Amino acid sequence: MGASPPAAPSQGGTWAPSGSYLRADENLRVTSYNALASVVLAVRARVYEADGTVTDSFDSHTPLTNRSAQATIIRTPEGWLLGGEVFVSSASPLIGQTFVVVEIVRGESTAGIATQLLAAGYVTAKQPLLFPQVAPQSSLDGGGALRSITGTTPAAGAEISETVPTGARWELLAFAATLTTSAAVANRTPLLIVDDGANDYYRDTVTTTQTASLAIRYLWGPGVAIRSGTNNNLQNGSTPVGMRLGGGHRLRTSTTSIQGADQWGGVQYLVREWIEGS
Repeated sequence: MGASPPAAPSQGGTWAPSGSYLRADENLRVTSYNALASVVLAVRARVYEADGTVTDSFDSHTPLTNRSAQATIIRTPEGWLLGGEVFVSSASPLIGQTFVVVEIVRGESTAGIATQLLAAGYVTAKQPLLFPQVAPQSSLDGGGALRSITGTTPAAGAEISETVPTGARWELLAFAATLTTSAAVANRTPLLIVDDGANDYYRDTVTTTQTASLAIRYLWGPGVAIRSGTNNNLQNGSTPVGMRLGGGHRLRTSTTSIQGADQWGGVQYLVREWIEGS
């Protein structure tokens, strides 16, 4: 005996080889949200046409690098969508850096009406996105991309201010910077502030003051025990465990009695990053 036919009949009474039928006025739309330079994606799809022909397509898609949406229409013939995949053909994004959505849309415009969501998830150099997908993912799923970021050195007498990029969500894992004080006599007390761009929602001050002509490295991290005094010119501070920051939120310092020739430098911090989309 031959193999049994598929279980789902088409509207015309024939047996459908898949549950996703592309009409003559429908195509695929691939939308990406990306944070890494030089990423290029390849898109493959297979369509079973009514005359029994299987048509393979191979297209490319180049995401933007600022986490904004970039869409491409993948033109397809009428027929049943057997499946497809989106994979990385250039660069090596990590989980948390390149998020892709695949939909069926009506028309050939990227602004066309979506009629079915086929897949959503991150792609990497080793992990393609297959479609149709049983359970599409959120861009906030997964462990995120680990990023060690070198911050901007402010002018003498000025404070550190680092901003979460638009379209990103960060989890702060560590923040470090060095304050070098001038010969001016004063007791400086650094404070780490986290805000939403205007309103503070977390502050942590160190437990000792820094006097003139010293260079002390300040280290803040989740759940770090605050230590009195400095050890080898190091001072610990603490941040909440699991604190996530949205686009436009800031990490900044505020130093009591900072002097005009005092200098913050060596700004380095570790975050997990996800694509929020914009």
